[in-house]
Amino acid sequence: MAVFSNHPLVRFPDFRRFFSARFVSAIGDKFFTIALAWWAVNETGQKGALNLGFLMALTLLPSVLLGPLIGTLVDRFDRKRCMMLADGCRLLLAAIMAVVLWQGAMTLAGMYVLVFLLSCFMPLFESSAEGSIASLTDEQGLFAAVAVDSSVVALSNVLGAALGGIALAAVGTTGAFGFNSVTFALSLLFIASVKTSLVPDTGNKEKPEGARQSLGEIFSWLLQNREIMGLLIMFGILNFFAAPLMVSIPMMVRYAFDSSVSWVAFLEASLASGTVIMAIVMSFASEGKTLIKIFIGVLGVGLSITLFAFSSGLWTALPLVFFAGAGLALASASAMGFFQNTVPDALKGRFFSILTAVAYSVMPLALALNGVVSQFYPVRLVLAADGIILCLFSGLFFLRVFRHSPGLK
Repeated sequence: MAVFSNHPLVRFPDFRRFFSARFVSAIGDKFFTIALAWWAVNETGQKGALNLGFLMALTLLPSVLLGPLIGTLVDRFDRKRCMMLADGCRLLLAAIMAVVLWQGAMTLAGMYVLVFLLSCFMPLFESSAEGSIASLTDEQGLFAAVAVDSSVVALSNVLGAALGGIALAAVGTTGAFGFNSVTFALSLLFIASVKTSLVPDTGNKEKPEGARQSLGEIFSWLLQNREIMGLLIMFGILNFFAAPLMVSIPMMVRYAFDSSVSWVAFLEASLASGTVIMAIVMSFASEGKTLIKIFIGVLGVGLSITLFAFSSGLWTALPLVFFAGAGLALASASAMGFFQNTVPDALKGRFFSILTAVAYSVMPLALALNGVVSQFYPVRLVLAADGIILCLFSGLFFLRVFRHSPGLK
């Protein structure tokens, strides 16, 4: 019982409120992702796979273009207010999207614009949220809190994916988009109820820095911490080959297995379940052996994706995507725990915005490229190539810069 009583969700009421906000918002996001994917492959003609790749890439592009600049603002203003502003704006845009769909006036161009605008507020919320975890817990509970936070999207995805297929059948894409707007409203209320001050600790600085000077400070710090810089670069490479799984699941269901949208939800739920279970295990685990955990996680993702590409049926595919999710959670939670313990609070907003920008900068290209390549080659072949490269890539985590870094051992 002592193990559970020391868990951050039990010890810190404001962290529970923060977790609840992330949870309900991510449920709506999963409805949105499934609805968007199915809308693209069914309502945009023969170029459905291509449009799906570009739409998914568009959801990530703002984090690359705006993330570092937004990070400087997050380190200067109240992070609670930043999250509330992001939720309020996303609520409005999601509601507009649902109304346009309900009126039957949605065009492909209109969907591109609305998806991009809604995604512009994601880096503001995510940078603020990642920078707030240490303030909502303490040093003893920080590693467990990071593991719990890394599971929040996947945990809500289990419910979102499981209900997504049912919701699409019952209320269609319009209802799914409408539900997303409601979850942003709930997230806004949970964040508003947080009582802990989330104003960044900026030390003794009397005069705010300009954006250029502020970014220069974080880059200077990164250059002095080579192992962290190396991990940033490595995660950019990792995301290039792991990100296509986002679009490969609906394409595998539609083109490789010729099945219904329900199987998209089942596979998404299995992927999320693997992430959740591993993250829960990590929330009770001790710190240490970060490098080994990242290596095992990346290798597990690569093997699972490769086997998924060659799976003979959907029932065989279910456990494979489960293990892919577990590998992603193991690698992500291990690295994020290390980052939270290492990066100073005054730099957290900028650091995590840069981390997101680095990770996402390759994802739009990866998603779009996989969409294009899938027009000419079987989706199984494209997915298998991604998995094999990830297996080979896992060995790079034993480069000299990591092997001689005490903080990663």
